[in-house]
Amino acid sequence: MTTTLPFAARVLSASVLTFLVACSGAPATPTAVPSTTTTATTSATASATTTPVAATGATVPLTGPVDVDRALAHLKVLSVDIGRRPSGSEAERRAAQYIADVLKAQGYAASIETFTYPARFDDSSVTIGSDPAFKGALIDGSATGKVTATLVDGGTGQPEQIAAVPAKGNVVLMRRGGLPFAQKIANAQQAGALAVLIVNNESGPFRGTLGQQRASIPALAIDGDRAERLRAALGQSATIEASAGTRNVTSQNVIGQRGTTCRAYIGAHYDSVPEGPGANDNASGTASILEMARVRGTDGLCVIAFGSEETGLHGSQAFVAAHLAGTARFMLNFDMMGRIDDAIIVGDSGLTQSILGIIGRAADQPLKPGTFPPFASSDHVSFASVGLPAVTITSGDDPAIHTARDNFEAIRPGDLKTMLTLGDAALAGMLTTLGAR
Repeated sequence: MTTTLPFAARVLSASVLTFLVACSGAPATPTAVPSTTTTATTSATASATTTPVAATGATVPLTGPVDVDRALAHLKVLSVDIGRRPSGSEAERRAAQYIADVLKAQGYAASIETFTYPARFDDSSVTIGSDPAFKGALIDGSATGKVTATLVDGGTGQPEQIAAVPAKGNVVLMRRGGLPFAQKIANAQQAGALAVLIVNNESGPFRGTLGQQRASIPALAIDGDRAERLRAALGQSATIEASAGTRNVTSQNVIGQRGTTCRAYIGAHYDSVPEGPGANDNASGTASILEMARVRGTDGLCVIAFGSEETGLHGSQAFVAAHLAGTARFMLNFDMMGRIDDAIIVGDSGLTQSILGIIGRAADQPLKPGTFPPFASSDHVSFASVGLPAVTITSGDDPAIHTARDNFEAIRPGDLKTMLTLGDAALAGMLTTLGAR
């Protein structure tokens, strides 16, 4: 889930099945994936824990009910064996190859399609004495660079507070509040400070901007949980490394296909944020589409695992830009399936009603129409932008997403089974509208 707000996320003690699963379908155009796509092959170097099919040589039947243990097996590989999968990382590439191996092991054409996009980065940090460095966020409009100097207390950045300390040639520590960021930093700069640290006045991180103004010294926004340590460090040496900007990132989508024409899509993003292993967000969605694809394998169904969703829907945007909507009739996206709390369908109203009509006969089914909170989105939006009816199905709010707590142990197998079963029922019902199954 791409979001700047906490949105949409127990222990599986039994051993999970080691069967891998797959899908059928094709790229969105009526032709095969273009020659720039790398065709995936079963990895000869992967371990048995990450390539159980390759290890056993088994071929899993493409029929039968969805099996939550199979989904949990995939989820564990992605979130535990591989772990954190940030955009452009080696771990994200390993996850893509794993997914492609799953698809290929089932007899489907599996391809990895790379794309590149410009991404903002912020590697800014603070080091106090010999303590380990901790992260800061460059305040937009301030300068980059490295500074080592004494840390002094500038209060909230009022001129008289800065004048009361030896700001010249030093790093000024300020509390958030009282003055706009631009004024705080300008006051310190005029007093000869080399850098500014602004600490949140409440727990947690924040981001700041100078608006249309610019500063010639670095200024970092600091998590409020660091306030006590920084106060204790006044008078000590502090090293500020302000490093942020834009760089090109290469990521990849994984496409499973059978036949040459896509009439329906299912998809999920497989990347995670750097801060956590992304078990619910979104190894759970990826595992779900692999299991649904196993039992609904039929010509016309195309399965896509998107890279780089967390940094801005880049994977699905790249796929749509390369293939548009083609001959497909609908797109079902699955983003967070492992912890039910206000489960919703978001997106095209007609498709939503069709799905609810299909699954409405299920007893106590939790899904209902809904919307994402502000600044949150998912990959169905990229398909909707070219006129294809598309929705995201999600189990709902999970305060652990985008943190280290979004781990395999936090997944609720019963909730995953419910969401997987409903997702499969929705897909099966929609496929009947194509005359496929």
